[in-house]
Amino acid sequence: MDIVSEGLVTKIEVEEEEGKVTIYVAFARNTPLHPFAMAVNWPIQARIVRDMVNVLEDRLGYFEIVDDTTLQRYYPLDETEV
Repeated sequence: MDIVSEGLVTKIEVEEEEGKVTIYVAFARNTPLHPFAMAVNWPIQARIVRDMVNVLEDRLGYFEIVDDTTLQRYYPLDETEV
């Protein structure tokens, strides 16, 4: 599935001076607020992030994947977050 056409990628910010790209995804906004639904979605969201990293890591310099509602950073993770 194309995550851009599905509306999961909501914004891309490019800061050329810093060599940084921030990709905003709509995970929290599209996940029902029921604990079971959240738990079911976590592995799917993790897979989407993993696939995004696999595709983009050779094409971009430094980039981040951030939730557009909660601002939770999915990539890269700090060593303390693992």
